[in-house]
Formats: sequence, C-alpha cells, structure tokens
Amino acid sequence: MKALVLYIIFVTTGAFIAGAIGYYTEIEVSATASLIVFLTLFFANFAVSWIAVIYIMDGSFKDAQGRQAQLDIERAARS
Repeated sequence: MKALVLYIIFVTTGAFIAGAIGYYTEIEVSATASLIVFLTLFFANFAVSWIAVIYIMDGSFKDAQGRQAQLDIERAARS
C-alpha cells in the first residue's frame, strides 16, 4: 500500500512538473515543441516514478524484479 501511495505522489508531482515545463516551452519556442516536450516528460515520468519507488522501498536495486524474493518463497515452501 505504501508503494502505491508513493507512486501516485511521484506521478502527480511529475505530471505537474511536465506541465510547467511544457507551458514554459510553449511560451519560449512553439506549441509543437511544447507538445513534444510535454509528452516525452509525461510518459517518462511513469518509469522514473516506478524506479524511485523501488529505490525508496528497498534501498537498492539488487532485487528490483523480485526474483530473489520469489526464490526465497519457493525455498521456504519446499522445506
């Protein structure tokens, strides 16, 4: 549950930042460039937010995909 809440917070914050940067780009450059910048930042935000949540929850990336945890569960079930 904590991971989901963190993810929602990171995605929401990232969306606001992407919108602000997109708006600034629209003022300084053009609407077309603004759309490209916004969409790139918006969709990259999902991956970056997930990586940040994994790092915060585990403290490292050594078991990011959960393979070791799965092996531990299977080993405990066999015993």
